[in-house]
Amino acid sequence: MIDNDSLTAQAKPFSKRMEDFLKGGFPALSVEEALAESMLLLDVRTAEEFAKGSIPGARSFPLFDDLERAEIGTIYKQVGRDAAVVKGLEFFEPRLQQFLLTLSAIKSQQLVVYCARGGMRSASVVRLLQENGFSVSQMQGGYKYYRQFVLRQLENPVPPLIVLHGKTGVGKTLLLEKLPDHLDLEGLAQHRSSLFGAIHKIPRTQKDFEALLVQKLSELPEDLFLFVEGESRKVGQVFIPQTFANAMKSGKLVLLSAELETRISRIVEEYNICDAQSIQQIDSILQSLKVALGKVKVEQLRLWLKQGEIENIVHMLLVDYYDPRYQHAMSGYDFVLELSAEDLSQAAEELITFRNQMIESYCQQSVSNG
Repeated sequence: MIDNDSLTAQAKPFSKRMEDFLKGGFPALSVEEALAESMLLLDVRTAEEFAKGSIPGARSFPLFDDLERAEIGTIYKQVGRDAAVVKGLEFFEPRLQQFLLTLSAIKSQQLVVYCARGGMRSASVVRLLQENGFSVSQMQGGYKYYRQFVLRQLENPVPPLIVLHGKTGVGKTLLLEKLPDHLDLEGLAQHRSSLFGAIHKIPRTQKDFEALLVQKLSELPEDLFLFVEGESRKVGQVFIPQTFANAMKSGKLVLLSAELETRISRIVEEYNICDAQSIQQIDSILQSLKVALGKVKVEQLRLWLKQGEIENIVHMLLVDYYDPRYQHAMSGYDFVLELSAEDLSQAAEELITFRNQMIESYCQQSVSNG
């Protein structure tokens, strides 16, 4: 039960103290400035807010837990801003010394603090750290402005792409790791973009996926061909932004191939199914395939799973499920190059040569166009 009268009475003298505490201003940086400098970002939102989306590389130092933040929000709406600040200080004061102690290890670094909207949470922490000898700035607009920055960046033109296609298990991700200037969308999403793609992974949220995509693109050449794996619009539960998806469709498409035995071997090694949790996950997914494969095949797959016959499972899934669907999906694609991926190092060399030819042709065309 919120005692509105008591909180209002406390808020009046406290309001003056907070004004004095925050008076005089303090260093503030735009989102672009905060990202451009070699600074350590501190996120003082709740753990729940952080989990839904954060700035890559930022560290979470929540001022409040989710229940405390909810109560402060209710007070803000029902009583007012000053009363909400009073309650916030009541929650945080007992933890203040521990908070400073936790941050002492990074006291020598340049810090940037942000909250949801660049409001009281981050402002209070900036002033507190300033008074305790930290070199610190506030990020203007907080995560809200950062999110707007990401969405703007995702609308920018995408560099030309060389898009690697091939049946499941052909080694597209393994090949990407051998190539320069590549973008691993499945790595950013932490999902292999298949029914079983989340096993041994912690899939990222849409906001984190987009943030990491923007960060990675900023680190790669803007005018040279980038390597990327061909994907549908979705990678697990996240969507590839429309501008990037369009660039993939208009890119140079390469078809990779490998023998069935090679693909099975690569999949078995990649998934490394040997723990009870993964086996339970797989069993649940297999049961969802009864419509697609039929009850008899699914029960056979489940039996092989109990017996540890992972190769047999992969063989049937490739032949009866993945390959037919892939063949149908790729029927209308126009590939400019077809390569064997049996030897990944050799395939990488051939792709690098192909890319150099594309870059040379691209540059000559640019010069001709004046």
